Amino acid sequence: MVPAAVLMLIVDVHAQVAGTTVAASSAGEVLRGFSAFLVCAFYALIVWCYLRRGPAVSTSKSVTASAVAVLATLTPFVFPLLGGNGQGTAGQLAADVLLVAGTSWSVWSLRFLGRNLSVIAQARGVADRGPYRLVRHPLYSGEIISSLGLAVAVGSVPAFAVWLALIAMQVYRAVREEQVLVQALPQYRDYRACTAALLPGVF
Repeated sequence: MVPAAVLMLIVDVHAQVAGTTVAASSAGEVLRGFSAFLVCAFYALIVWCYLRRGPAVSTSKSVTASAVAVLATLTPFVFPLLGGNGQGTAGQLAADVLLVAGTSWSVWSLRFLGRNLSVIAQARGVADRGPYRLVRHPLYSGEIISSLGLAVAVGSVPAFAVWLALIAMQVYRAVREEQVLVQALPQYRDYRACTAALLPGVF
């Protein structure tokens, strides 16, 4: 995961540096520039979290759960390949706002997930600070919101179908992850009893 995150960080930094020659002349361009910065921060945090984490207390033995986790992680990269007619000014602005909101939330989540980060379902400790006070899986929530921005930007039926599939995968991923956490970390049961899953006050 670290090599992939480093590669994406290099690509995003290069794209951001290349884009600095174009002056921001609209709110949309400012948002896209800020979104690019947030994506760089996101991948930098992934590298930082992976380099600092210790061994897992428990790891899911489900091949299906691990495959879905990897597929869900890679799904956002599919959106730019789906073509579509794109959006007008209002639609593109909505997409940019969703991207910034979702990526900001994801960066905040990574900051507090810290050493507990893992693509596949593993247990290391209970994260209950920052956005984890509000929901148990804020990183998945952020990815769903930012991916909705990608789907809106593409503006095609296949893009929204992929987004709905991503939601299903993230929900399944959260359920299987919680099975591992409840079994390995007794304190997680109390945390789960008083904290929503993906949206504050819902589920």
